[in-house]
Amino acid sequence: MAGINGVGSEVVKNIVLSGVKSMTLLDHQMVTEADTLSNLFTKREIGQNRAKVSKELVQSLNPNVAVNDDNTSLRDKDKDFFRAYEVVILSNYDKQTMIKVNRICNELNIKFFATAIWGSFGFTFTDLGSQHYYFSEEDVKIEDITIQTDCEPTRKKARLEAPQQQQQPTPQPITSKQIVEKKISFVSLERALDVKAGKAGYGLTRRTSSTFIITHILLEFCEKHSRYPSADSRDEDIEELKGLQKEVIARLGVDERIIKHTDWHKEVFGELSPISSIVGGVLGQDVIRAVSAKDSPIRNFFLFDGIQCNGSIESIGK
Repeated sequence: MAGINGVGSEVVKNIVLSGVKSMTLLDHQMVTEADTLSNLFTKREIGQNRAKVSKELVQSLNPNVAVNDDNTSLRDKDKDFFRAYEVVILSNYDKQTMIKVNRICNELNIKFFATAIWGSFGFTFTDLGSQHYYFSEEDVKIEDITIQTDCEPTRKKARLEAPQQQQQPTPQPITSKQIVEKKISFVSLERALDVKAGKAGYGLTRRTSSTFIITHILLEFCEKHSRYPSADSRDEDIEELKGLQKEVIARLGVDERIIKHTDWHKEVFGELSPISSIVGGVLGQDVIRAVSAKDSPIRNFFLFDGIQCNGSIESIGK
């Protein structure tokens, strides 16, 4: 788990409680005042490394899980570093770092997840490779059974006993629960973010979640400024986001009316605990489904709009 911020701590909590074998907390950043408002594990250890101070409390959640900490930068890690892991999760990283790590995970057949929280908005992304097998419990139809209680021809019986005969109920199909193996394919984050406006199922449409477009804008903001919007420069960042909105909408070729909230730019500062809890809970469950190969994972974006209190799943990219 790279990035022990608010949503990252929620993901860690859910995964450790599920009982995985081991987990590494990786973060080179120090605890800030903002962390004390949204992070489950850093307490008020301001100025201390986030991964190091989180380890003890994370370990106390489940003594059967081996919890390790790493206070170095993810950007300094080479391909060999990732070989020791089956799952890699990134929280609130920039687009290029997420794309780079996603490529490495695809080469090494490692399950990749990414997430970010910006005020009232958040997303998760899942890439389990070109072939992910999982098992699902489904109702399987066995046969239709009609019970014949009399050898007498149906017409004759109906004629002789018409006054007393009651209408027989329509036979219902008999089903049984059965475990079925299924396969699902995923695309990389880079490929998903390259999708532009097009036909339903292939490109972005007016029914695509506006949070996906907002995610694009915020990722572009980070690419340009090497950070996400900050309350310290609130007014300047709001104006910058408005300009980037026009650029991103033009580049993606979508209708400008796809974004429903005219003032969404004011709602993307800091990490809100309720949003972190929801998004972190969804991602934690998705990771558990992926490693246990039980039930269908999210393919491939979960997008949360805290203004409308609405979450949606979008399958972007083929």
